[in-house]
Amino acid sequence: MVTRRRTLVRVVIVLLLVGGVTTDCAWFGRMRQSPRQHWWEFWKPRRPQSDLFYPPLEDIDVTPPPPVAPISEVGPSTIPIEPAATAPPEAPLGVPETMPARIEPRGMVNELQTVYFDFDRYDLKPAARSTLEGNAEFLLVNPEIRVLIEGHCDDRGTVEYNLHLGQRRADAVREFLISKGVPAHQLETISFGEERPIDAGHNETAWAKNRRAQFQIY
Repeated sequence: MVTRRRTLVRVVIVLLLVGGVTTDCAWFGRMRQSPRQHWWEFWKPRRPQSDLFYPPLEDIDVTPPPPVAPISEVGPSTIPIEPAATAPPEAPLGVPETMPARIEPRGMVNELQTVYFDFDRYDLKPAARSTLEGNAEFLLVNPEIRVLIEGHCDDRGTVEYNLHLGQRRADAVREFLISKGVPAHQLETISFGEERPIDAGHNETAWAKNRRAQFQIY
């Protein structure tokens, strides 16, 4: 009986020794196959591959993107593009589309008398006022007539000064006729300064004739 127990104990010991050797061999085999460099890392728990920050190289797509076709090779777009509206050409600034035609005056008439001025003056003398009253009556009877009042000067003074003085003389005549009831749209003014003398002389008689305001009708 005692011998049988000893035999059983020996068998158990042998089995334990054989099992321990097998386990140690497997452990050392795993140590050799492990990619880790330090033996204490063997006891660390393995992290799943999905927890790594960078994916494994075999999962990275390294296929280069397809080349971009040039613009000339791209087909027409399927989106309809409306043509841009073309604006009409603009007329130059300050120039009307149709220039008004200037009507030439037909000339002077006996019913519209010329008035005269003193030297370097544009105020109306009593004789000039009397003459303009007769001119106003004629214009009121003939409302269809349009009148151009011309201001003239003698040749003394500069050209610029005489043009300015001639304009003042024409404006003075126009304002007087309007005060007598002649419609303003019938009356236009212009200054010729010393450019159109009646008498080409260089004396007081010639100068007195040239300091005037005369009328042209349309």
